[in-house]
Amino acid sequence: ATPKSVCEGCQRVISDRFLLRLNDSLWHEQCVQCASCKEPLQTTCFYRDKKLYCKVDYEKLFAVKCTGCLEAIAPSELVMRAQKSVYHLRCFCCCVCERRLQKGDEFVLKEGQLLCKGDY
Repeated sequence: ATPKSVCEGCQRVISDRFLLRLNDSLWHEQCVQCASCKEPLQTTCFYRDKKLYCKVDYEKLFAVKCTGCLEAIAPSELVMRAQKSVYHLRCFCCCVCERRLQKGDEFVLKEGQLLCKGDY
């Protein structure tokens, strides 16, 4: 007897004529839906923690967010980092004088606020 295929989504045996293979897991066609909004995923999907997501929900839940503006940072964007904080280049500014800080500038991160050396 051949081993039964088990769906990653619902954990039930797949006895359908067709099944979908995503990475190394098998799925019923109807189980391929976004774990967040439950919409069927027809062309692309994002996979994390054994769950599937549509692009919109994946980015909403898992995208790195800028500490300055709280918007998502695209994987292709250049960033500035200060300790565990990540910023868009345009958002890496002193909170007092609003001067954009450049690579090599001295600054202080105090209570989550960026300060240039002069304003500190």
